[in-house]
Amino acid sequence: MRNQRVWNTPRAFTLVELLIIIMILGILMAMVVPNVAVVREHARVGAMKMNLHSVQIVIEQFHAEQGYYADDFYEDEYGAYFPGGVWEEEIGRLPTNPWSGRQMDPDEFNPEDADEEPDLYNTEEFGPNDHSGFWAGEIIYTVYDPPGTFSPTHYNLLGIQHGGVTIRGFDAENEVVIFVLHN
Repeated sequence: MRNQRVWNTPRAFTLVELLIIIMILGILMAMVVPNVAVVREHARVGAMKMNLHSVQIVIEQFHAEQGYYADDFYEDEYGAYFPGGVWEEEIGRLPTNPWSGRQMDPDEFNPEDADEEPDLYNTEEFGPNDHSGFWAGEIIYTVYDPPGTFSPTHYNLLGIQHGGVTIRGFDAENEVVIFVLHN
């Protein structure tokens, strides 16, 4: 009888097969990575909108209890109304900045004055509510003081996203609208 040789050695991938697999993985990664960055940015903008809503609740709670809107957003006015704050004694916990991942500080709330009440509601591109030059995650608190009053009667909030651009959205006609919260 002839001795038959049994091949028990496992067969390995050739260099060409490995290169094809690496190329396919590279193509898949090239398609996935840009989408991940876009999804992360959308999540940060969504978190910023939630921060704006939380700040709006604080402002309205302050107004309900004190009877006026404050000129200075944070220092001795609204700060105590965040969770854990005590009026004129302890500043509450501020929202987390979605871009830096740390708790916001008073310098990330920028109070500004509107010249006229319609400016608060203006949604034109490059209009008075289209701010730039701020850091991502900052909140702009704009107030309007009518002549003869001692405190603001109207306000709006703007959130800043990456690149220092105001958070923007689109209306039903797909025209650009600035994300503004106001009373």
